[in-house]
Amino acid sequence: MNSHQTPPPPPLPPGDDLRPRYTRPEQVDLCYRAARDGNFDGVKEQVRQLFHNPEVAYVGEKPHPGWLYDSLLEAIQRNNVEMVQFLLDEDVTDGYLPVEPAVRARAFEVLELFLRNGLDINQPLRPNEPPVLSIPICTSDKEMVTWLLDYGADPNSCCDWDFTPALLAMYIASIEIIDLLFQRGADPHYGELLQWAVIRNKPNGLDVVRQIIEKGAPIDEIKYANDPKSYYQPAEDGKVDIVEYLLKMGADPLKLDSKGRTPHLGSSLWFERDGLDISIQLPLHCW
Repeated sequence: MNSHQTPPPPPLPPGDDLRPRYTRPEQVDLCYRAARDGNFDGVKEQVRQLFHNPEVAYVGEKPHPGWLYDSLLEAIQRNNVEMVQFLLDEDVTDGYLPVEPAVRARAFEVLELFLRNGLDINQPLRPNEPPVLSIPICTSDKEMVTWLLDYGADPNSCCDWDFTPALLAMYIASIEIIDLLFQRGADPHYGELLQWAVIRNKPNGLDVVRQIIEKGAPIDEIKYANDPKSYYQPAEDGKVDIVEYLLKMGADPLKLDSKGRTPHLGSSLWFERDGLDISIQLPLHCW
């Protein structure tokens, strides 16, 4: 399926007293400080001293470009395109383009640089994480969502576990972002959108469920290999309004899941709300 690049190790702690300076030449820390201060000339000088000065001899481990990954993260955080490109040219990431920190930093110019350097914007972040569009969806950053869509991000692109950005939106995003994704190609038939909308823990959960069904999502589609269908979970969670709506729209309460169960066999359809017992009135033949 999709190939995955392994990102460099996470950055070292920012506190000077926590940085293991004794394990690295001083140029590594000096480069980090220069990047933190936006001192491009200082970064270039430390890189020269570390990798390109034949007069400097090191005892022990040979200097490695990956040691400057913290410096690259600082450059990304400051949207310093020139510094980022310089460190990429020094092979700090061994070809990996750290798109995730760039999106979180809202470094739009750095992201454009990554795209010019061959970034696949629809490559999963990890085998179990969808592409980078999922980040601003989860942080409610509509501007970044729009920017990524404009540059080719696909809300239906998936990881190895079939998670998509659109799927995460149904669970956590604002209605405004959900509307935007549907306008830009989110497919209600792909990525188990309805199944994630019904477990949305927000007051507008029914609105999202209604929107997905109105766009044609199948109500009785079984979720994954061993999980129940779309209204099994809301019944278990006590989401009376969603269960009632799904039944009204034609959900089949007798349709078995992949374990041979109907919803009422796997979860109670009795709920307590404001101290009152509430029962979903399924057809008599369901009991």
